Amino acid sequence: MFTRRSLMLAASAMPFLPNTIRAQAGWVPTREVEFVIPFAVGGGADLLARVIHKIITDEKLVPVPVTLNNRPGGGGAVGLGYVASRKAADPHTIILVNGTTQITPILNPAARTLTEIRPSMNVMLDDFLLFVKGDAPWKDAKEFIAAGKARPPKSIAFATGGTTDVMAITVFTKATGVEFNTLNFNSGGEALTQLLGGHVQACMGNPLEFMGHLQSKAVKALGVFRDSRFSALPDVPTMKEQGIEAPNFQMWRGLATPRGTPDAPALYWEGVFAKVVASPAFAAYIKENIATAAPVPGEAFAKFLQDQEKLYRDLLGKPA
Repeated sequence: MFTRRSLMLAASAMPFLPNTIRAQAGWVPTREVEFVIPFAVGGGADLLARVIHKIITDEKLVPVPVTLNNRPGGGGAVGLGYVASRKAADPHTIILVNGTTQITPILNPAARTLTEIRPSMNVMLDDFLLFVKGDAPWKDAKEFIAAGKARPPKSIAFATGGTTDVMAITVFTKATGVEFNTLNFNSGGEALTQLLGGHVQACMGNPLEFMGHLQSKAVKALGVFRDSRFSALPDVPTMKEQGIEAPNFQMWRGLATPRGTPDAPALYWEGVFAKVVASPAFAAYIKENIATAAPVPGEAFAKFLQDQEKLYRDLLGKPA
């Protein structure tokens, strides 16, 4: 199993030589590039894609325009389906992928899988936190669980922005024995709107989707699924500190090209994405959103995805 530590070791071992990669590739885009985002505007995936797009544009990393195309729906399945059916082997297409695009076809075998893409670069890892409204009565996850156990099953509702959020709730449910009502939306942004509106009592999410509202105290975090507290959020205890034996669970976020992309353009895009993650703007984004940079290219990323697939299936009890 690829753990957070093993992914980070893989990242640190990769010497990124973007100029060399680009020179070896012998290919550059000759027409407009389409950047497919298989999620709605406003969620974590969309926010990351727009940061990457801005870096590519501002630093002139490619010689042609790059346009964003949000294709939300079905936990990433609509966007993957679009790439599979209309963009196969097209090196002028790039797509954002994450844990949701991998978990969706495990839960829904009819959905397109990551076999439709050629992995280019994992760029970061996000940890999951349990969020509630700022004025909610619970001060930590332990009190939240006690409230869930004192009420009938499914009395506490979660809004989710994708199947990775659903997985986090599944992990939490298995660890606590509390059955929650899960309401699914197209993005973390939509889930956050439901929480702020008082339509649900909680969300599972990553810091980058909630930081602004966390800082304004519109929401608060009750616990984090990791071994240690965030240095930037020292008041938020880990689940294990609170006696909740939930396994650590993170969101990987990466970039890909369509399945069948030839080697030369695939190497070109690895070089471009290596420059993105090495940029000061990306480093600032990582710091501001309490994430972890984890750049792992090409074949190493593909291996990580194989191991992650097994992890997700084991957690869900759905063997291959």
